[in-house]
Amino acid sequence: MPSSKDTEIDPTEIRKVIYSLDAYRSHIFYDITWIDEKVKNGNLGRIFASGWKKLRARMFKMARVTLSVPGNRRIAKIQQYFEALWQIVIPLVFLFILINFMAPGIPIVAIISPYLVLVAFAALFASLGAKYFLGGLISRRINQYFVDNPEAQVLRAAELKNAIQVLIEELRKFLRDSDEDPKDHLVGVGFTDYKGIEINKKPRPWRQYYLVTVTQQ
Repeated sequence: MPSSKDTEIDPTEIRKVIYSLDAYRSHIFYDITWIDEKVKNGNLGRIFASGWKKLRARMFKMARVTLSVPGNRRIAKIQQYFEALWQIVIPLVFLFILINFMAPGIPIVAIISPYLVLVAFAALFASLGAKYFLGGLISRRINQYFVDNPEAQVLRAAELKNAIQVLIEELRKFLRDSDEDPKDHLVGVGFTDYKGIEINKKPRPWRQYYLVTVTQQ
């Protein structure tokens, strides 16, 4: 745990960590290893830092449990293939366009380029669609797992919520001490059962989470 002289609360990092921890409550398992450095630097407050090691182990356990859901690994791999597709296709398309621009006299490039642009857009939309639909399918399967295995619910409930509440209190203290506008520090969350928050923007099709402000009380 960092000493008081090394501690420097960072509201941006606090908001990022809140978002990541809140996502775990919805069974969306982002990488959390980057949080270690923020804890070490004292960016998240001493109270959160003191409980991070235990919480971190719990969160890794949550992620491992859901890997046992039959079929999820296969669906995740398909999702990765779609994402890799556009990451490969689009650079190749831009390369052909660049060649066509620099050497317009090559007929085959001029003929192929328009079709490659269509392929690139198709790959991009396919990747976005796969991320939305396959990601949603994985999430629903994970949710069903917890419904069928209620004993596993204990892994995600109280500790995550309490840790997020600690971070909200740290952010509230920072806003009070710095006299900054809470609307300049909106927090993205999927759950709104935390104390001392106020909904600023509701979820939208392109943003599947609330934007909330931390109140002064």
